[in-house]
Amino acid sequence: MNSLYSFRCRSAEAPNGASTLVIFSGPGEFDANDLTTAVSDQTRNDLSPELVVILFPELLTKVLTDLGDELDDIFAPIARDVPIGAYVYDRCGHVRFLRAFRADPPKTLNLEPIRRQGLTKLFRDRGGLLEAGPTAHFMKPSGRADSRFLRAAHALAEGAEIFFCAFWILELLTDDVQRIHVDTSAIASLAFAAVLMKDRKTVPVITTFKSYDGKDTHPFHKDRKELVLISASQSGEMAKGISKVVADPKMVVTLFSTAPASVPNTTTLADLVYDGELNPHGIRPETTRIDPKNSRPINLIGEHFHAVPDGPRAIVPKLDDKPDVVKGFLPQLVGQEVFRAYKSSLIANSRRAIWIDVEKLVLTDFFRKWVRTLVATSIPASTRAIVHFDDDPSSKTLASAITAEVHAQGGQLVECRILTLKEIESGKMDWEICEAPVVVVGGATGHGAEFLMASRALRKYAPASHRIYITTAAMPSSPAFSSALKSNLEQPTYKFHKWFDILIDRERLAESWHAERALLVEDDNLPNELEKRLGELDSSLGLIDNLFLEGLGGKLKLRDNFAFWPRTVNCSTSSQADVFTTIAAIVANIRSGKDSMQSERLLNDAYNHCVIAAETFFRFNDGIIQAAFIRASLPIELDYRDAPIESERMADLVGRMVDLQHLPHGEALSEFLLSLALQRMKLTPASEESLKAKLDASAPDLSEVNKWIIKKIPWTR
Repeated sequence: MNSLYSFRCRSAEAPNGASTLVIFSGPGEFDANDLTTAVSDQTRNDLSPELVVILFPELLTKVLTDLGDELDDIFAPIARDVPIGAYVYDRCGHVRFLRAFRADPPKTLNLEPIRRQGLTKLFRDRGGLLEAGPTAHFMKPSGRADSRFLRAAHALAEGAEIFFCAFWILELLTDDVQRIHVDTSAIASLAFAAVLMKDRKTVPVITTFKSYDGKDTHPFHKDRKELVLISASQSGEMAKGISKVVADPKMVVTLFSTAPASVPNTTTLADLVYDGELNPHGIRPETTRIDPKNSRPINLIGEHFHAVPDGPRAIVPKLDDKPDVVKGFLPQLVGQEVFRAYKSSLIANSRRAIWIDVEKLVLTDFFRKWVRTLVATSIPASTRAIVHFDDDPSSKTLASAITAEVHAQGGQLVECRILTLKEIESGKMDWEICEAPVVVVGGATGHGAEFLMASRALRKYAPASHRIYITTAAMPSSPAFSSALKSNLEQPTYKFHKWFDILIDRERLAESWHAERALLVEDDNLPNELEKRLGELDSSLGLIDNLFLEGLGGKLKLRDNFAFWPRTVNCSTSSQADVFTTIAAIVANIRSGKDSMQSERLLNDAYNHCVIAAETFFRFNDGIIQAAFIRASLPIELDYRDAPIESERMADLVGRMVDLQHLPHGEALSEFLLSLALQRMKLTPASEESLKAKLDASAPDLSEVNKWIIKKIPWTR
């Protein structure tokens, strides 16, 4: 931070680029260090200027002249033949030449380029130009939509810069000005700075007319001397309107403007429009055409911007939302207990929503086909080591399967060794040919942390080796992490082979079971069914066919003809984990899938709120599918408080399930009630009230489990 404002500009006296250096001081005192910093900042990465202008108030004349011999050191970065002149301004803003420090500076300054370019550069450097981007638009206080917004408050950030802006209105702020009107309190600092520089005996009243909201009702008067300050304008319409209700239109001052033409008789301090000769830092005409109907509005409320969200969009998953893994891989693994949920990690003290049991996977015909092709096309006969991970049994299982397939295809791998990562790190990789291939095997991976560990170890112990990384499945949490995994592992001589991807955030999807367990563990007097449930959640083996709470008819099971699987799949053999993995992959694909249209994606951010439509649960009415959608959805996606129609439909659905709890259409009732108890699903107060009345009236017919869950629901009223 400096007490001086310094910048480069183009002037008639030094027309070659930005070759005039201007150093401006407000009424605050400065010293040699401040001046040294100002010169250094403007010469460190640029050529020496051709003219230096030092502009400061008369009251600081002695401060500058007292620097004496120090000035030689201060101006050392500037070429010796460059004119350096000192100019002072008085309380009325009039400027006169004081003295020359070097050569022959002009005795009279042309202030116009200093004003326009200095204010423009300040505005641009401080981020005064805001751009909405391609998918949004600003709603101006005038009510006009625009892709740009000029924010003067951003430019008025530092004391010296505020005084520089205020300097240009000193001539207008005569001693008989009684009031200063500002369109926003954000520029009140400019008015106070001008009053301070003016050193008036009386201080004018400073009021805010709140832009377009107040300009028509604000008490402007033609019978008294007033100064009106408008922060910024792109049209000039505000200045035009106010100029008609004040005594002197010249006293209506727009600080920063990109209006195509100045409003007659009013004052514009900084015309920000780009001009190659007169304003090279200016703002070029906008080329973005906005479509207010198809972009997000951003409103200015008070002094803050607020994106105006649409009402929540209700998203119904469609058959086209299936990612590739659901189209090709998952249906072929149904019924073989390949997938588990909420299993403890052997590597870290954590649980994930989906786990792949590689020991089960290698027994499938589908795996055998893949490993047969993998060995035939990607495992070199010269491979010298197959590396697996000590703390991951599935890694060793895959390594053994690959080795067995090599032998089945007549390969020998005579000099190949099976090593663990720890053995690599302890120096047991001692082959003679360092360029030989190394195969690194992981059973299934998330973000590839174990492969990166192996990569670091091999950089030290086998820096020239050709590496082949292999895993059955990669389960990164997003497409971005999937790309990062590939780019981290693949190099010109490194290859990464994976059988299939499941792009899901396994950690976040485990939250429903975390929350369920936390709810159950609080109560020492659980119903027997929930005591058993707590034991299942505590098991380190994970969940296969017990992911969801049971209905009155027992475990939730899939009926024939599951819409997201081919008709050839025998649904009766499927596990709950098979169904959940499928639904979780589909929901994740709707959130971030590249094939989904923006309007059909499940987006939740500062500008979007999307929920799983109630229609989803009417359309997919198997209890197991409904439960899978509830568990696979994030709480924000089940928050219907801003979607009253969807909330009413969800409450109606749960109410119907109470009546049908003895039938298949009501078998997932416990899962819906649990989601309300865990506050993963939220309804409007009106919907809650109607549902609570229904549950209270039906209490005698409810199971002990459902009665217990209902007591845990934190109703709003």
